[in-house]
Amino acid sequence: MEQKSMNQSEEAFPSSSKYDNPELDSICKPSTEPSEAFQAETIIIGGGIIGCAIAFELASRGREVLLLEQSEIASGSSGAAAGMLAADSEDFAHPLIARAARDSRELLHHQKEQLYALTGMEIGLRHTGFITPFRSYSELSRCKDKQNNSSVKNQLWWDRSTVEREAAWLNRDVYGAYYRPLESEVLPVSLTRAYARAAHMMGARIWEGVQDIRLVVNNNGVQGVAAAKREITCKHVIVAAGLHGEQLMSQVGVALPSCPVKGEIAAIRFSAEQAGYRPDRTIYAEDVYVVPKANGEVWIGATSLPGRTDRSVSAHSVQRLLTAAGYWVPGVKEAEFLRAWAGVRPSTPDGLPYIGQCEQVPGLYAAYGHFRNGILLSAITGRWIADMLEGKSAEEMGIEALSPERLNRKGVVL
Repeated sequence: MEQKSMNQSEEAFPSSSKYDNPELDSICKPSTEPSEAFQAETIIIGGGIIGCAIAFELASRGREVLLLEQSEIASGSSGAAAGMLAADSEDFAHPLIARAARDSRELLHHQKEQLYALTGMEIGLRHTGFITPFRSYSELSRCKDKQNNSSVKNQLWWDRSTVEREAAWLNRDVYGAYYRPLESEVLPVSLTRAYARAAHMMGARIWEGVQDIRLVVNNNGVQGVAAAKREITCKHVIVAAGLHGEQLMSQVGVALPSCPVKGEIAAIRFSAEQAGYRPDRTIYAEDVYVVPKANGEVWIGATSLPGRTDRSVSAHSVQRLLTAAGYWVPGVKEAEFLRAWAGVRPSTPDGLPYIGQCEQVPGLYAAYGHFRNGILLSAITGRWIADMLEGKSAEEMGIEALSPERLNRKGVVL
């Protein structure tokens, strides 16, 4: 489940009141739980971006949904993300994820209008493209060696003169840059809450603050969930609880290991007088990303610290991020520093998320382990899980590589 950092307030996950809907608070409280026994067709455990995207997709298909979150919607790693939809820029662990990333980005763009029509909530979507700059030809060559054919199709080469014309705020010593016009980004808290609000408006129940959640299974498979001193019966349980997913699965003898990877991000703001120095497109460099957000801020990230679960932010990390960002965007040095925060993302041993039905326990599904691509893959994950619940197989959808049992079959998990 997603837990809020002790040293972070709601302000630490900025989405701006411009994009938030306070009415969400009135629909996501445990007080809405009935005192008697309760049934639901499908229970989703986890109120981050993945769980809320699944709830939205299922509710839009008329399915009965109950989402349980032990803390608050978007209070964990989803709320600490940068929100980049870097389908053409990211270095993916598998060709399937590369294809899924592009499909998910397109789907999310379509969902934007549906979410707004249902909720009136903006998700902070900015579709201005990403710039990947290079200091030298050798840096460019290294990048070319890692690229796949599909990403090459979605990028343009900018020489130095083009960079100066299109992005005057960039370092004048830049050798050149790739511009990827299809890339975009969102405010992750706003998107997660919009998914939750839209799902609720289509009939889903959403309970926050639900502690001590336990899976209830027998020889026939999933029977329900025990929580808040009552048992809730259901046909399907979807574990979308991030780092807490491994613990939930282990309750019923299913081993789906994950590893925490801490990441730190800083936020700055340019004044009106500094507008000419503010980036208007995302910088996606080898050593840092600089993301101008729809709420007027610019986010800079991110560190990657495997095995770390604390949410503290070190002075050294902030210094490193600001120094790297200041090289590419010199105006960063004069901008106002606002804050820094950290999140912990769930990775898996082979770099692929667990998505699909658990063969050992009929009715139990996994949807976690997305690491740094949870926001990007949220829309397609919701669609995949909904399709599975309607009877489609992983083979039919071409996503066998994401099977929760794959590590057992490979002998990784004993």
